Amino acid sequence: MSTSTNIQSVQTIDVSSSQSTEAREVTRHFEKTSPDDLRIRIESPTGDTITVPESLSELLQAVLRLAAAGETVGITRLSKSLTSVEAAKFLGMSRPTLMKLALSGEIPSHKVGSHTRFDRTDLQTFAEQRTQKQRKSFDELRAFEDSLDFQE
Repeated sequence: MSTSTNIQSVQTIDVSSSQSTEAREVTRHFEKTSPDDLRIRIESPTGDTITVPESLSELLQAVLRLAAAGETVGITRLSKSLTSVEAAKFLGMSRPTLMKLALSGEIPSHKVGSHTRFDRTDLQTFAEQRTQKQRKSFDELRAFEDSLDFQE
């Protein structure tokens, strides 16, 4: 039987040796089947079945692989809304820079009382767009450097 504890908002599940053995047996079937063809079904004692959606199936497979390796599994909940300090850390920038971007509307934000909050999905979108801009700028710089045709 597994044990479950809450430690600083992380729920840990200690995997027993019998659970690890069972998980290894189940995950052996993962290797025999293409991930695109793999379906997990849940069956009730009355015979009713439901197929787990693909995104949840991937999550369950990941947990089963950890259990098969005998690892302790930790699950935590991430808040959808972050403080300005958390958001700045998430983006790898200073809080003042983040607040300037929020005030200019480059990063969406909202107020909770007098405090500014940021949605995690908005921050992820901003980070992805920033990375794309950096890659484009780097590619342009390389193309410019190539156009100079330096001779060694």
